[in-house]
Amino acid sequence: MPQGAVPRRYAEAAFALAREKGKLDRWRTDLSVAAAVLSNPRLLSLLDDPDTPVAEKRKMVDTALTVQADPDVLHLIYLLTERGRIGSLPRVAEEFIEMANREQGIVVASVTTAIPLDEKGQKDVEERIKRLAGAKRVEVRNQVDPSIIGGIVARIGDELYDGSVRTQLAQIAERIS
Repeated sequence: MPQGAVPRRYAEAAFALAREKGKLDRWRTDLSVAAAVLSNPRLLSLLDDPDTPVAEKRKMVDTALTVQADPDVLHLIYLLTERGRIGSLPRVAEEFIEMANREQGIVVASVTTAIPLDEKGQKDVEERIKRLAGAKRVEVRNQVDPSIIGGIVARIGDELYDGSVRTQLAQIAERIS
């Protein structure tokens, strides 16, 4: 079975359950937090150890997750732990979030600017990306890279929109030569 097939199957089952119960946002948050918290290498090795009793593994998960997760999310984490697949949790969370975003019309965009955006600039970028992508909601991940000189570079899925001054200067230089 391909490496990504197992996390995808778990994510699909989780997504179906979360959608049925109307808890996509809660699951998105809980899975993200759990994937981050349970990625500690020492904890992972204990949870993956077949010699560690199941009850002890559950206790470790409960202790590590200081925020109360949805009971169904917790059940999924226990299941992954018991089946020796807890290392797949980050990929399960990613797959789930992608499915939930598609379902809810949420677009994730990576935006690079030469200087940090102020609040108005942030809102303008979000609105423009919403129109470009035809999305209901946009989640912008900002990065600052002074080497682009000015303008903006946005990646929305597989699409790259490069309005940086650096690229414009390179295009002018190419036309001149």
